[in-house]
Amino acid sequence: MRGSDHPIAVHVGGREVNVWPRISERSLRMRLSVKPGPKVVLSYPPHATHGAAVTFLKDNLAWLERALGRSRSVQPSLIRHLEKFPWMTYDDRLLDVRIETAGRIMMKMDRERDAVTFALPVGQRDLAAAKAVRRAAEDGLSKAVSRLGRTTGVSFSAVTVRDQTSRWGSCSASGSLSLNWRLVLLPPRLHDHVILHELAHRRHMDHSDRFWGQLAAWDSDWKKHDRELTRRWSVIMDLGRA
Repeated sequence: MRGSDHPIAVHVGGREVNVWPRISERSLRMRLSVKPGPKVVLSYPPHATHGAAVTFLKDNLAWLERALGRSRSVQPSLIRHLEKFPWMTYDDRLLDVRIETAGRIMMKMDRERDAVTFALPVGQRDLAAAKAVRRAAEDGLSKAVSRLGRTTGVSFSAVTVRDQTSRWGSCSASGSLSLNWRLVLLPPRLHDHVILHELAHRRHMDHSDRFWGQLAAWDSDWKKHDRELTRRWSVIMDLGRA
């Protein structure tokens, strides 16, 4: 994602707000997002012009005003989240999470006790925690996709674990799944729901009735799981960001 050093100043709710434009190579559409701070980001695909993005921004000032009213003033802490919810999903298991202090980032998995210990340096502990959890996610999510791929009979070409800002996962036409590392901070039923959603796109690359029918065949409670994902979005999606 390529950014600009010069924000766009707009007036929202009687005050001036800086909006930071970003050209996103993976974006297919324009999108406004409000990060903790708050920081407003206007992302758009490379084929869109800057002028069109500004027009999109001006057309959505009413939405932006509502979003700013709900925004957090501080960045949520991954360390505090793990202290409050000391667990993570690893493939099909829920692991107890323990955090220790060490000179460098280390991960110790205890599969017999269903536990994982993250050893983190004293400085920049939240950033270190994000790196450690992502390492675990890269292994665990790959195993989960293989497991669910066998269960559903669906093949895939590759699994990548990324730091997405606006989605839990995606599936390309070539069969490559891209998953957000924060999926491991969800309970197993929601963790698997997201993966099944992306695997269903291997059968139907759209959100047609056939797609939803396929997902329902694999996850009969998909509507309930989808609603719960929406509720957890604001709690999980900003964790581990610099």
